[in-house]
Amino acid sequence: MASPRTRRLLGELKPKDSNNLCFECGTRNPQWASVSLGIFICLECSGKHRGLGVHLSFVRSLTMDKWKDTELAKMKVGGNEKARKFLEAQGDYSASMAI
Repeated sequence: MASPRTRRLLGELKPKDSNNLCFECGTRNPQWASVSLGIFICLECSGKHRGLGVHLSFVRSLTMDKWKDTELAKMKVGGNEKARKFLEAQGDYSASMAI
């Protein structure tokens, strides 16, 4: 179970930078995160990310999993909006791409 400190920190990050919507599908109030990518995702998309393998997308529950300080630090510097801007800056990006 996530510690009170972890819950507080992630709770502070969720309302910022489109983090209150799933990065992949736009579902409200995502309860999962891809630590590797620094994005917030919903339950359904978390399953797809898990299917990619932990070497590509390391998935954690915002409430059920224990978080390391390094994982929390990645989420602090990441966020859905920053990830989207990064992808949009890539020459071969298309908004219609799906995971």
